[in-house]
Parts: sequence; structure tokens; C-alpha cells
Amino acid sequence: MYLSEFIKKTVINPEGKRLGKIKDVIVSSESPYPIIKALTIEMSSKDQSTIPWKYVDKMGRQLKLKTDLGNINEYKITRSDIRLVEDVLDMQVVDIEDKKLRRVNDLKLSATNGYYHVIGVDIGIHGIMRRLGFERIVKTLGVKTEEDIIAWNDIDTLKGDYSKVKLKVPKQNLKKLHPADIAEIVDQLGLNESITILNSLDDESAADTLEEVSPERQVSLLEEMDSKRAADLLDEMSPDDAADLLGDLPDEKAEELLTLMKPEESKDLRKLLEYPENTAGGIMTTEFASVQEDMTIQDVLNFLREVGPDVETIYYIYVKSKSGDLVGVMTLRELLLADPTKKISEFMIRDVINADVMEDQYEVAKKIAKYNLLALPVVENEKNIRGIITVDDAIDIVLPTAWKKKVPRMFR
Repeated sequence: MYLSEFIKKTVINPEGKRLGKIKDVIVSSESPYPIIKALTIEMSSKDQSTIPWKYVDKMGRQLKLKTDLGNINEYKITRSDIRLVEDVLDMQVVDIEDKKLRRVNDLKLSATNGYYHVIGVDIGIHGIMRRLGFERIVKTLGVKTEEDIIAWNDIDTLKGDYSKVKLKVPKQNLKKLHPADIAEIVDQLGLNESITILNSLDDESAADTLEEVSPERQVSLLEEMDSKRAADLLDEMSPDDAADLLGDLPDEKAEELLTLMKPEESKDLRKLLEYPENTAGGIMTTEFASVQEDMTIQDVLNFLREVGPDVETIYYIYVKSKSGDLVGVMTLRELLLADPTKKISEFMIRDVINADVMEDQYEVAKKIAKYNLLALPVVENEKNIRGIITVDDAIDIVLPTAWKKKVPRMFR
């Protein structure tokens, strides 16, 4: 039996007098396959009453009660109870396997020892046809529609709230998806449900997901999200992406979040926000690998092992003088092949192609394409390196806005 069939039934008293119709079905969330605990009945007068299941005598084409309503103590709904019609039917399910949203079109019930259990949710076209009353017509026409049932045991809620989005599998499996896949789901959900999804992830996964969300949605999420949580995600984001997002927020909100961020991260972002949006300084990241020119190759390799997780790319290693000037560059491949006892200054390329912090972003993109670079250093006052622009950022510049967030970050 299905919920759509259940709620169409007329409720009668022991003498067969019509009382009303089933309006909702109440089950407990405390078992893997919940048992029906109560029914909400809508009377002919439009008044509603929720009665415990123990007062149900039998169910056929009609549902017959053991006694009159006047003799029944109304059931009190608890926080662990689920109203199948109000809380579950027509809600959205995140289908982890197919990486998309599905709608609960019906619920499948099973009778055992006089009780009914919820055994699954129907997310297929079959459920819609059944609810619309088209099932017989479809069969007559010879159209085959198969059930698409998700077992109730595979349903999990976020924060135990059944008014929120449901997951096809427990929350920890959501983290196995690529951030771009989670972001696509987040872009389709309502704002509150999207925030719930992000809050179920750790800071790093949530930040990676937020980077892939559409710019307009990013702003909405940060404005509605708890400010401390939003600041934590900005701490984890790439500086260039975080700066872009802060630049799109109202000044008051941006300042609030910057104040809540880690001092070092906040300082970097404030510096990036000083540069015009469409310049090299405005799109660069401050996460890059740089070393001193008097370091040996082995010293550099040891250093990279320490800082590698925190930089945008380590394909290029930028070499600085003691005064902080950019004096050379070396690829990771060249580094691995070099004599570990020699100084990096003996192998580095001294004529470094770079961009000024105020250089137009389109000129930067052209330069990266012309010299076939994976990253371009950005300098101030001709020599002081301030950041880098990676090739994926350059692609972002020339692609239409709708495609910008689909560019893979291949060089982290």
C-alpha cells in the first residue's frame, strides 16, 4: 500500500457513520522502518483530530475505528514524530548516486501484525501517476512505469529535522562527492536547505563547495549563514576567490566577516581588496611557493613538503632575494632533477615573465596564453612579488560568466 492510497480512505465509527478522511499519517523516527503511531483525521466540519493507531479496528476500503471519537484521547505529536504528508511528501531528496535532486512522489507502506511500517519513498514517475489517479489509464494504454523506491533505512535527515532536505544515504557519504557536484545540488536547493548542506560538511569541504557555487548564490549564502561559520569558510577558501566574494557583499557585511576571520587571512584579503577588480592584483592569489636564493635544492624540497598543502600551485617555485625582490623561477621538474647539494640560484631562470599588480586582467590572460604558462607572478614596483595568477584564473577571465565556476582547479 502507498500513502497516496491511505489518505484517500474515509474514516467511520463502529456503527459505520462517516466521520471524515485521513489527512496525515504520523510515524516515529526512532526505528529504521517507522511504525504508524497516529492518524490525523479531517472531519466534515473541517476540524482536525489526531488519534492513536491503537483505536483503529480494521482497514479495508474504509478505515473503521474501535470507538467513537468522543471516547478517544487525542494523540500529542512529539519532536521525534514525522508527519508523512506535511514533512515528507513532495520534499526533495538528494540522490547521491546520480548527483541530483529528486522529489518524494509517494511513500510505500507495509502491513505487519496489524501495524503499518514505512518501508521506502517513491521518487519515480509511477508515484506521480498513482497520486493523480492515472495508474489504471497508464496500464490500459500499455505504458510501463517502474517503481523507483529508496528504502527508508537509507533516508537520513540533516540535524534530525524532517522539514529539511532528505539524503538518500547518510551525511558522511555526501562528503565523497566532488565539491562541484555538491555545489550543483546546493544551487538547486532553497537557501535554508543549502546552508544545512554546507553546515553538514567540514570547513575545508564546505569552502571548496562554496567556491564552485554561482557568484550570486555565494552572496546569498554568506548573508544568511551564521557570521562566524561564514568567516571560517572564507578562511579556508583560496584568497582570490574569497576576495571576489567579499567584494560582492555589502561593505558592512564584508567588514564584519573580515573582523571575524583569522588575522593573517584577513590581512591578506584586505590587501587584495585594495586592488581594482579587473587588474592582476584584483584576481591574484597570495598563496604561492617562494624561497630564498641562497637555499640549496635539498633545502627547497624540504621547505616545499611543509608549505605544499597551503599554496595554490607548486609547479613553479619563485626565488626571492633577501630584500624580497623576484630574481628567478624554477619548475618543480627542474628542481627534482637538480643536484640537491647545489644552490637554487645556480639553476633558476633569471628572466622571469611577470605582470604588474595594476595590469589589466585581459592582458594578463593574453600573456599566460602567449608564453604557455601555468601561473604568472604578479609584482609591485617592478620587482616585489605579491602573488600569482594561475592558468585556471586566466581561463575564468575569457570564459562567459556562466562557465566560470565550471573551470577545474587542476593545479593546486
